[in-house]
Amino acid sequence: MVESDVTSFVIWSIITVIIMGVTGFSYRSYNRKRKNENPAS
Repeated sequence: MVESDVTSFVIWSIITVIIMGVTGFSYRSYNRKRKNENPAS
């Protein structure tokens, strides 16, 4: 039982890291794209 708890914790940690990484990457590229399109503001 303890082993399955650790396994699920590890899986959720990996999922969270992947989601955060994808979100941060998308946000950064979106900001860069917006900045390049509209340099006035």
